[in-house]
Formats: sequence, C-alpha cells, structure tokens
Amino acid sequence: MNQALVIGAGAFFGFELCKALLDAGYPVIAADQETDPGFLLEERWMEIGRNANLDYQPLSRLSPEKCTCCIPVYDYYVRDAREDLQDACRFLEPFKAQIERVAFILPNHLAVGAEQAEWVPGVLDDCARITFFVPALFGPGQPGSLAFSQMINGNPEPDLKYDDRDALFAADAAVAIVSELEKGETGKAFYLQSPDGNGWEPVARFLTQDTGSPTLPSCRLEAKGEQEPMIVRPSVSWQAAIQQQIACQRKNS
Repeated sequence: MNQALVIGAGAFFGFELCKALLDAGYPVIAADQETDPGFLLEERWMEIGRNANLDYQPLSRLSPEKCTCCIPVYDYYVRDAREDLQDACRFLEPFKAQIERVAFILPNHLAVGAEQAEWVPGVLDDCARITFFVPALFGPGQPGSLAFSQMINGNPEPDLKYDDRDALFAADAAVAIVSELEKGETGKAFYLQSPDGNGWEPVARFLTQDTGSPTLPSCRLEAKGEQEPMIVRPSVSWQAAIQQQIACQRKNS
C-alpha cells in the first residue's frame, strides 16, 4: 500500500482509520468536506501530533497520488447522512485513475438486502474493492445516535436503530482492517466480530447496572454468504475501552 486516502476523516471511525494507518507507517490524506480543518484541533487529533505522514486535504482540493481509498460508510450511516456520503464521493471522480482500490467499511445492517446498493457510491463501481462489515463500534468520539453514548448520558432504554448484538472497540477494528489492507488483496469481503460474537451485551449491562437489564439489539448480520470472518482480538479490556469513552463524553458534555 503506497498512500491511503480516508474520506470523512473528521468523523468517529474515520479518525480511527487515520490513526491506525499512521501507526502502521503509511502516508495518509485525511479528507473531509470542511474547508477549515477544525477537527484537527480536537484533543484526539492533537494526540497524533505533528506527523509528517498526515496531510489534510479538503475534498474540494484533493490531489492524491496512487492510493488506497478508505470510505467509512459506517460513519455516514449512523448519522443518516447518505447525501453527504454521495456528495463526498463525487469529488473522487477526477481521481479514479489514482485509486488502486477502495476499502468500504459498512455496518452489519447493510450486509444483506437492497439497502446496501443505496449506500455504496456508484461513482466508484469501476474500482477494485475490498469490503469490511462491522458491528457496533464504541470508544472516544462515538456518535450520540449509538446506544452506549445514550446510556452514558443517562438513557437506560436507548434507541437501538444503529446498534448490533456484537460490538468492537473502534481502535481495534481499525487496526484489524489496516492489517488486512497491508496484504494488498481485492475482491474480498470480511465481517469483523469479537471473539465470542457478543461484545455489545456486557458493556450495556455495565452501563445500565443501576437501572435494570438493557433491551438487546438484534443480530443484524443475518447471512454471512461469501463474507469471511475476521476475529478482532482486543488490545484492552472492554471495561478499559468503555471507560475511555465515558471520560471523553463527560469531558465534552
């Protein structure tokens, strides 16, 4: 992999992908629709520091070299921002010859059914691709539309629209995806899961221990088909991971 281009880098999992790619030593273009990269001043971006491999480019002024283009559809999906995703990907049209492959990171919700086609931008249909399906992702910066964020804010019965029975620490999911991208393959689809496939429930029970048992979301990945399993081994315990999210969320509230 020569260079990585991350679309929507300012969002939750977009950041984690940038960090994992940088930690692995790759040059990264962090691209977003913001003309002023204010997100680079956020505390989590400041932790990356002055990294010579990180180049912010607003989508309107993209100039990538040969690259792997990472598109965390997950971030757009949990914000119900399909039009924003389509608008962002239109900026890639002039650079399709520079894109060696596209890595789509999709929520498990889109693993089956016609809805997937609505969330995979058609402008990139001609590009080689590799696809990753992820369950609920948590950690610092998790969007408020996801249940753990709602629980931390005191809602014991959150909206489960965007959650899945399994859950992964977002930083670990990003590292697993980057490790697969390093192999240089295309044409494959993977589904990421925790070692026991039930990562959501223990965290939810911890967050609602004073208010009763939480309602569990359904398992959204109904049919695995041609997707290959990818077990994501945790770098830290789920207790330590959710405490990072709690600390971040309370600091920013």
